[in-house]
Amino acid sequence: MAGYLVRRSLFILATLFAVAFLAFAATRLTPGDPVRLMAGDRNVAPEVIEAWRVRYGLDRPIPVQFFYYLGNALRGDFGMSYQYLGTPVIDLVGPAALITLQWEVVALLLAIVVALFLGVMAAARHNTVFDNGAMFLALIGISLPDFVLATLLVIVFSLQFDWLPVAGAGTPAHFVLPIVTLAVRPCALLSRMVRASMLDVIREDYVRTARAKGVGEWHVLHRHALGNALLPVLTVIGILIGRVLSGAFIVETIFNIPGIGRVGVTAVLQRDYPVVLAATLILAAAFIVTTLIVDVLYAVVDPRIRYGSG
Repeated sequence: MAGYLVRRSLFILATLFAVAFLAFAATRLTPGDPVRLMAGDRNVAPEVIEAWRVRYGLDRPIPVQFFYYLGNALRGDFGMSYQYLGTPVIDLVGPAALITLQWEVVALLLAIVVALFLGVMAAARHNTVFDNGAMFLALIGISLPDFVLATLLVIVFSLQFDWLPVAGAGTPAHFVLPIVTLAVRPCALLSRMVRASMLDVIREDYVRTARAKGVGEWHVLHRHALGNALLPVLTVIGILIGRVLSGAFIVETIFNIPGIGRVGVTAVLQRDYPVVLAATLILAAAFIVTTLIVDVLYAVVDPRIRYGSG
């Protein structure tokens, strides 16, 4: 396991380097002069423009700029914002990342818990009304785009019944609709996967043997079937983590949540490249690290799995 973690850590560093390089190259190859963007409509003197160019390191060759940026990023310095002059990028993306982390973790946990319950119960009651109804709702959840679901939730729970705020992030109530919006599709996909995996497992001989010995149905499902059924489900969870992270851009923009998704979208529209780069690296790092955690969980769920020779 120790050797596997070392190899994966090196892989993570290589992946982040590639992401940083591609994102940096994309921002530098985009048409337009960043210094002119900072100046905006103001009549800025040429010597001030040149001073800004030197201050932000834009007078250097692009490869030099990249390695200079990478060295600073490793120390937590993502540069200065182009739009908010004099403001470090970390002061913009740091608090935003914490906001996104808090509510997206809740959304992901909600999706996993509800999906496990629905999937296990649907498999245990195969071809019953509960099974068919749960899978029908899951199909609807998969089909609905986030912006459509968000609109429906706002119309019903905010405008019609006035139970929850429309947008913002002032109180925990502001995050209820965003959490539900982001959790529905992962929950729907995962519940169908859990059901299919459980149906395969409960047909195995060892499950039939446990039932023949008089073991209770809940004990059979929990102790004998669920552990083996979780292995393919963990793979889906790893994929869904990326979907949840990418959903921050849409959901936070819709509900006006000052998280890293909305900050990233605003930075793209304003062509605030240092903020775009920082948001990209933070989200990429979050996805890579969480997938590593999911991989390690394979060995926790099934002790037969070892990474020593992988």
